[in-house]
Amino acid sequence: MFSVDRVFRKEAIDRTHLPEFHQIEGIIMEPGANLQMLVTTLKTFYAKMGYPEVRVRPAYFPYTEPSLEIEVKWKGKWLELGGAGIFRPEVTEPLGITSPVCAWGMGLERLAMLVLGLDDIRQLYISDLEWLRNQPLL
Repeated sequence: MFSVDRVFRKEAIDRTHLPEFHQIEGIIMEPGANLQMLVTTLKTFYAKMGYPEVRVRPAYFPYTEPSLEIEVKWKGKWLELGGAGIFRPEVTEPLGITSPVCAWGMGLERLAMLVLGLDDIRQLYISDLEWLRNQPLL
């Protein structure tokens, strides 16, 4: 399953975080699904989007275990683009799902930052007509 939708989260606003954003989500359910499959899928996904330098690191998310954060190399620095993991049994068992479920979510605004070369996510929501006129059509 793959979707793009608007999400809300209690988040402190800074250059890479907003409390309201759009998320690209993916879910893979199949017998034998595992963390290595998820990491390989994520690295392939981001490489096809033009970001071959991808790393994952351990993280905590309440619905997945193990959990990890996905980062890509951008302007010589690592930028977190999202989280991922294997859904916990408490999430899948009430739905009658017995196979492992790999899941990930990525903020669309963070991807827009990369494409547009922005350093601050808040720039996406500033009404600067001159800046908008100078942006290329994608």
